[in-house]
Amino acid sequence: MSITQAATPTVSERLRRARPWLLIAAGAVVIAVTSALLAGGMANANSPYLGVDSARPNGAKAVFTVLGNQGVSTSAATSLDEARSQLQDAEGDTTLVIHDRDGLAVDDLAAQVAELDAERVLLLAPSRSLLEAFDGAIVVGGVGADGEDGDTVAAGAECTSPLGDLAPDISQRGARLYQLSDDATGGSACYAESGRFAYVETELASGTELAALGATDNLSNGEVLSAANAAMGLAVLGETQSLVWYVPGVTDAEAVFGAQPSLSSYVPPWLTPTILIALASLLGVMVWRGRRFGPLVEERLPVIVEASETMQGRGRLYAQQRARLRALDNLRIGTTTRLARSLGLARASHVQEIITSSASVLGANRAAVAWTLLDAVPGSEAELLDLSQALLTLEREVAAAIDPSSAGPRSAHPTTTDPSSTAENNGGTYEH
Repeated sequence: MSITQAATPTVSERLRRARPWLLIAAGAVVIAVTSALLAGGMANANSPYLGVDSARPNGAKAVFTVLGNQGVSTSAATSLDEARSQLQDAEGDTTLVIHDRDGLAVDDLAAQVAELDAERVLLLAPSRSLLEAFDGAIVVGGVGADGEDGDTVAAGAECTSPLGDLAPDISQRGARLYQLSDDATGGSACYAESGRFAYVETELASGTELAALGATDNLSNGEVLSAANAAMGLAVLGETQSLVWYVPGVTDAEAVFGAQPSLSSYVPPWLTPTILIALASLLGVMVWRGRRFGPLVEERLPVIVEASETMQGRGRLYAQQRARLRALDNLRIGTTTRLARSLGLARASHVQEIITSSASVLGANRAAVAWTLLDAVPGSEAELLDLSQALLTLEREVAAAIDPSSAGPRSAHPTTTDPSSTAENNGGTYEH
């Protein structure tokens, strides 16, 4: 009995087989790390303008931190309720900084923002709607011209507040400009450009001090050290004991525009059950058609496998794929090998030489022998069986013709018919 022996793979062989998967895993790690770095870079690049916790050039963490170090109690709010709560908890006089970065403070929200109780209110680049909510004491004057790097603007003679002495000049490029309205009682205007100002302040009838700063870039981390920008920022932000920096956020946007619809509101009710049923069906098909779990071979290697198992397995594969010609060719290879040995020919003899020798020994028609050993093509399972029987008959008759003692009584030399008629009748078998 022929056996096949399988040896357990070595460590180097396992690594060589796993090399493609290791390369794929390394590539996945590189992609993941690169994506994380890019995501972090994009997050930093998209940091909010004048964010008090942002260290990016457009953030305002520097001036906000210095105020805290100078003894000013600082806090940040992102909703109207949060700002109101922080103002109530603040100690002493409080400056409320309102930075309507996204333009949400309009209509009702602007009116509610104007009702916040603080001794001093500083509006950073306020819109017309927000200014009107504060009694219209300050009006919009337009936008200043874009200057060049290094250009500065002096406080000017109209700047009667201490700011003129603390920060005599600032860098100003494209700042929003404002003016005091005719109804404003007193006030100060600093950093003039064509009769309009980057900073104005006045006192409201309620006693609240209101100020508007249009040169907001000067508070950013990237510009705060230019000219006297830092002194200007600390002066306008640090006049009181406490500071609340309020930026209207998502909660305030919902109050203005209504709650944004969730993703579930766009999904029809039947879609989720359908997806779950489809996934369950897919899982069932995978379990049904998939291979069993666990190791394919539980025995310890090496193991002994009978050659007949390989032969039977290959035969079943041929039958399943209906590979009749391939199966017949395997039988022909075995037959020609044995015929060459019986005829005393070399193992490497050409099949034509074997056909000629077999026909000579049998005294048969060479075309008939060639039909059986080479040319016949089975068109059905029955023809495949007939041809396999013809091969066996041919092998036995050649062996008997060479050594009559090796076979029992047999008829005289077989006669052959025309190959085409033989194939039509019995797939190329010999007639006796």
